[in-house]
Amino acid sequence: MNLNIDEAKIRQAISILVIPGSVFESRYIPSRRKGAYSGYFHNADGLLKELRKQDLTGTNVYITLNTVNESCAAMEQYGKFLPGAPATKDDDIDHYSWLFIDLDPKRKAGISSSKEELDQAFSLATKIYNYLRDHNFPEPVKAISGNGAHMLYKVALANNPDNIQLMKDSLKALDALFSNEDVEVDITTATPAHMVKLYGTLAQKGRNTEERPHRMSRIVKVPEQIQVVDRAKLEWLAAQLPKTEEPNRNHQQQFHQQFDLDSWLRAHGIGYKAQSFRGGTKYVLDVCPFNSEHKAPDASIFKQGNGAIGFKCFHNSCADKTWRDVRLLYEPDAYTKTERADWQIETGWTRCTNSNREPVKLNIAKPAADEPVFLTAQDIISRHEPEAEYLQTGIPGIDFNMKGLAKGSVSCLSGLRASAKSTLLSQLMLMMINNNQTVVAYSGELSAKNFMKWMFLQAAGKRHTVPSQRYRNFYTLDSDETEKEIAQWMMGHFYLFNNAYGNKFAKLANMLKDQAETVHADCIVLDNLMAVDLGNNVDKYDAQTNFVWALKNIAKMTNTHVIFVAHPRKTTGFLRLNDISGSGNIGNIVDAAFIIHRNNEDFSKATAEFFGKKKSHYIPEDCTNVLEICKDRENGTQDFFIPLWYEPETKRLLPSTEQNLHFGWETMFKQQIPLMPENDYFKEDFS
Repeated sequence: MNLNIDEAKIRQAISILVIPGSVFESRYIPSRRKGAYSGYFHNADGLLKELRKQDLTGTNVYITLNTVNESCAAMEQYGKFLPGAPATKDDDIDHYSWLFIDLDPKRKAGISSSKEELDQAFSLATKIYNYLRDHNFPEPVKAISGNGAHMLYKVALANNPDNIQLMKDSLKALDALFSNEDVEVDITTATPAHMVKLYGTLAQKGRNTEERPHRMSRIVKVPEQIQVVDRAKLEWLAAQLPKTEEPNRNHQQQFHQQFDLDSWLRAHGIGYKAQSFRGGTKYVLDVCPFNSEHKAPDASIFKQGNGAIGFKCFHNSCADKTWRDVRLLYEPDAYTKTERADWQIETGWTRCTNSNREPVKLNIAKPAADEPVFLTAQDIISRHEPEAEYLQTGIPGIDFNMKGLAKGSVSCLSGLRASAKSTLLSQLMLMMINNNQTVVAYSGELSAKNFMKWMFLQAAGKRHTVPSQRYRNFYTLDSDETEKEIAQWMMGHFYLFNNAYGNKFAKLANMLKDQAETVHADCIVLDNLMAVDLGNNVDKYDAQTNFVWALKNIAKMTNTHVIFVAHPRKTTGFLRLNDISGSGNIGNIVDAAFIIHRNNEDFSKATAEFFGKKKSHYIPEDCTNVLEICKDRENGTQDFFIPLWYEPETKRLLPSTEQNLHFGWETMFKQQIPLMPENDYFKEDFS
């Protein structure tokens, strides 16, 4: 009997980790020899037969985690262990099968962990588990490596550069948010050919002592049904990686001087605990600068080795906050007016009289007398411009690929009748309100009451809606109190234009601009362009073009993102950007454009005819809607399809059938689900 292996646990591990019938590699390094022994196998029987022959004293045994190409079965070491045989390379992996979160206590290399260190790994595993669970990740496979905690989330991603980067960024995000001075998230597990401890084998690092014993690795818990984490969730997780930016420098500072973050924090009385982090420093703040209820370790500032600084708070209400926001909170003049002059556009509104075809324009201030007509590269790099700001939409396909909706820019949303354009817009507004951002909205088609009915249902969620006893797929709020609570939560962050003031182009544009400046709006929403009175005796499409130019200038002046709905003209083919309204000019002017489709037979047929059967445009059959990014001036994203699922109870469009978003009003007024206590994550006693 080999005391270094537990055959039942090895069989369990292979049945869970390996796709039945596929080839996998196992590898071990003898304790007193140089070089590894490698073997390829198709099942647990073949592996166990060879393991029984080996002297595993002092060795650690591993197995490939992701799906290996079948061609590796032709390798010389198939069915047996050979020394020095070529190991599995990244190119030998067909696709990712698992997101592997490895939490290893920090200690001297080559020794086992103590019970205290192991408990610290379990504690951090619980925190990450709670975080991912609260963002609707499914249950992972839970395991102990012998020295640390493992969580394995099932995925199904091709081995390609985009997905490799996605896996790396997902782990980097967890590392940045959770790694501490005792335990860190291993970010190297994102490589396709990475190996994991073969559960059911003894972890043997250093001497086996009472303080640091050798422990059997094993799977602790398997969910009743192992669910695949869809790509949208991984994109959301990757987007949580704190964005860093170069700190602002005064003109008197030399370029090589770095911003003294330690002194700045102390000068402003900000309590923190500093720890080394990936070549830089992580400052875990005692409290979040934006909400004192967010205690350590929920908010942190990161400083990289090159001086770049970032900020991140776990909570949704602070999700959009950056280092720039932190600095301006304590130092309002940190980014001086002189520095802002490069990007702020001083404007005045005037009535144009030179042409009936141009009913309204903006007069842009003339450049300064010393402003050069043409800029050199040196001119450009010496200019001080603020970091771009982005509004998160809650739709990972947008937030990950486009960083969100850029402030100071304009986007257009189009789609056929009843494709859910208004539904999507009201949901985006709620996401912004949830992030403590302010929205100014215009709806020329719906009364204020009808407009809010839809938003209230979306904000309420399934827990606070009830079905009608008479009508199919018709839901209402569970109480008047819920409506009042949501309205109170929205107070100060949402303003809907009163249609009693009319819809004349010039007047409406002025009022939107003035209100955005007054309330410091982050986003202006117009539903829709066709409800605006663009004037008489003018060419309809030229007037629409001029109005979009006006919106673009409003976005720059007020530093907001402006998004508007424009209906498409009639088309018999697949709806494209040039079909928006009657003029291709709108598509040319806007910075981003989206089309939302109903996933019906007409759409499936039109998609196949236009794109062919390209795998990159795969759309799940059960999704109800598809949001297409058809223009993204900044990042170049186009023809990117995002599947969405309509939820009748809440009128929400969900990026995943498993999403169960809770907006901030529930935090204010409702009792929340408690987090799992630390160290309850693993139930067994490993001492």
